[in-house]
Amino acid sequence: MERSIGSSLSTRVISDDVLQPRDRFFYWLLTVLGVAAIAAFVFLWFQLQAWGEHAFVMTVCSGLLAVLLLNHLGRWLILPSMQRPRAVLPRPGWKVAVVTTYVPGIEPVELLEQTLKALMNLDYPHDTWVLDEGDDERVKQVCATLGVHHFSRKPFPRYQTEVGMFRKASKHGNYNAWLHEIGFDRYEILTAFDPDHVPERVFLAKVLGYFDDARVGYVQAPQVYGNQEASFIARGAAEETYEFYSLVQMACYGKGFPLIIGCHATHRLSALRECGGFAAHDADDLLLTLLYQNRGWEGVYVPEVLARGLAPVDWPAYLNQQRRWTRSVLDVKLRIGPAVARNLSPTSAMLNALHGLNYVHRSMVLPVAMMLVAFMLVSGHIPALGTTEVLVSGGCVVVMLRIWERYRQRFYLNRKSEQGIHWRAGLLQFAKWPYQLAAVADVLGNRQFPFIATPKTGDPCRASFVLWPHFISLGIVGMAWAIGLSVHGTLPLAAQWCAMGFVAITVGLMATEWSGVLRRRVSR
Repeated sequence: MERSIGSSLSTRVISDDVLQPRDRFFYWLLTVLGVAAIAAFVFLWFQLQAWGEHAFVMTVCSGLLAVLLLNHLGRWLILPSMQRPRAVLPRPGWKVAVVTTYVPGIEPVELLEQTLKALMNLDYPHDTWVLDEGDDERVKQVCATLGVHHFSRKPFPRYQTEVGMFRKASKHGNYNAWLHEIGFDRYEILTAFDPDHVPERVFLAKVLGYFDDARVGYVQAPQVYGNQEASFIARGAAEETYEFYSLVQMACYGKGFPLIIGCHATHRLSALRECGGFAAHDADDLLLTLLYQNRGWEGVYVPEVLARGLAPVDWPAYLNQQRRWTRSVLDVKLRIGPAVARNLSPTSAMLNALHGLNYVHRSMVLPVAMMLVAFMLVSGHIPALGTTEVLVSGGCVVVMLRIWERYRQRFYLNRKSEQGIHWRAGLLQFAKWPYQLAAVADVLGNRQFPFIATPKTGDPCRASFVLWPHFISLGIVGMAWAIGLSVHGTLPLAAQWCAMGFVAITVGLMATEWSGVLRRRVSR
């Protein structure tokens, strides 16, 4: 089935369903089998005798299972919504600005120069700009050599406020200063790049054609990391993105609102002006998506790899980035979004909620599971869950969820390199839960923080001990284990295996950080 967006008076963007008839047959077959397996397991679960003996433990376990199963179901049920747009060649004559930013001390000038060369080489007539927060002489020299336009808001106090759209030391404030001083008056289209994202030469040719549709306000391409082999962390960070930039974004596009991603996106400046410029928020891209939709502007998602950036390569960069992202996303979802996104359809609202749930569900499940294990070890309230029926039924659910995941991977952008068991991403999820939990507390407490960009570096060996919160959880489980053995004399093997697995994973993650510190010291 095809879909068109835009008014009848302009060129329409035509979109096609990703699931073809054969895909749909297998999709619905797997849906029936998977839902049947889950239903059978749930039925047996609530028939267990353990409910009468260990009601509290069973209730907590049920809540954990519900969160995990709902997340899997949500990611599965969005597949029929996936669509991709048909290619549209750009017409000549657009006034296009291709812009990147520079923050002294965060991005190396050499990295900026590499990106600028790629921006200059894009195959559609455009102006290239650097928005330089520091008004750096080295950056000016690079711009003069390459023929790039240079702008800095540093000489303009009116563009450096403590809060709001011109907030100092923020990306949205940097862009808004340039837009009001130059961009809105001179250009029709803006393509914004982070300084570590290097585009393919055909980037503009792939995205500009969709603006012939008068209702298209923005075009988004996927964020892809080009340094996945730099470290275990970089590969794991990339694995976390595969499904989002393939399935979730295509499903969001099928419902009319692909999410803007700040690393690179293309905007119609008349639409951006109507929304007030880049949103005054750390999650300016997510909030701007809602502002566009609230004003009736459509978005297009192009599921092709058109640019590659840098993933965090060490624990400090990764964990601090994740805390900042989680805090900003939840702040939009819980505080700002409900007032802005009043026009969402039920399906779009579900996708919006799923995006937020997927951000934090493991940060809630993992600490609760840890405390549950500690409680069972100390109290001895360990329900007998290993009946033959439950084990067989649970095994069927695990198998079906894995089949579902394998089926979803058929639609990944780079199927050959991205499919498989993403164990690195799983370990990163385990490592970051204390930081995500802290981000939830930040939002609930309405704590404000300065904007801090993720360092763009290829060095994975910076000295740090950012995994220190896991010492606390390690101590909790170890103490509970010792108390349980001293009080009860012996404990069921299942509970001890859970505790042993938790300890092994935690110590293993800490070892990766310690080894990085040692490599750093040796290299000196």
